Amino acid sequence: MLDYFLWSVAFAATVTGMTLPTTIETEYYVPPTFTVDNELELGVLPAIKLKQTPRKLDFEWGPNITSRAALVMDESTGKILWQKNEDTKMPIASITKLMTVTVVNDYIKDWEETYEMQPKENWLIGARFAAGNGDSFTKEDILKTTLIASANNAAAALAHSTGLEQDEFVVKMNEKADALGMMNSEFEDPTGLELGNQSTVKDLAILLRSVVRDDKFLEAMGQPEHKMTRQNEGVDHPEITVSTTNRLIKEGDPRVLAGKTGFTYEAGHCLATLATNDDGNRIVVILLGGPDATTRFEETQELITWAYDNYSWDTAL
Repeated sequence: MLDYFLWSVAFAATVTGMTLPTTIETEYYVPPTFTVDNELELGVLPAIKLKQTPRKLDFEWGPNITSRAALVMDESTGKILWQKNEDTKMPIASITKLMTVTVVNDYIKDWEETYEMQPKENWLIGARFAAGNGDSFTKEDILKTTLIASANNAAAALAHSTGLEQDEFVVKMNEKADALGMMNSEFEDPTGLELGNQSTVKDLAILLRSVVRDDKFLEAMGQPEHKMTRQNEGVDHPEITVSTTNRLIKEGDPRVLAGKTGFTYEAGHCLATLATNDDGNRIVVILLGGPDATTRFEETQELITWAYDNYSWDTAL
């Protein structure tokens, strides 16, 4: 009976052009074709794939989170499972780098191209990797250093490697935020050092969902370290290793697939995380304004545990 219903829905959508419900995805689309006497020919109907939709098991309110804002979202459907101050706009520190790599991805087509580090990048304060002026690295190496080590000089270099001036790049960051539906976000620089880089946990969940759909970003954000080589000749110590700033990745929490840290005194301790359970149901966890570095990791783990204890993922139309 269910097969007949699904066939009927697919047939109606094919004939009328109506969209299928948002919980149904098709593996491929077969446009309707007509014979010479204008009779509809249906060859192969699209294969229908059903999504797993989270369903609340009880009415527990959730854990006591001390971070200023937090949110748990189902990665597949975008359904919010738990939230605190979800629309409160606040500084986001190096979580900004998720938008930086998103914009860069529109411009860099060859990640094996090299870029030469400039003084304007290496003088930046905060987290940096050991690059000297004139050191050359592949853009892929700079990307991974941006996401793994949260290096400010790497993020700035990545933005400059697009050929855009920084003010032009920032315009693109804000345009991308609008395009993604991040209605309460604004960006002032690609590193997160500027206080004007502000967003909400809800907007950042939208951003992280977009970022992790690109395999090269997902892979980098799940690496505990990355080894790379300076591409310029005559260097005494050509190899550099950068390590993750994310304790959950470093310690190998099996549920954590990817993450990005952030910290400034104004923003507090921030963390964006993609997690999964044994059934492959993925959730996004965003924390902003944590009181200390340890708390952001502990509260993220607490929210992951709570979400998988209190939600069941059911197949639904």
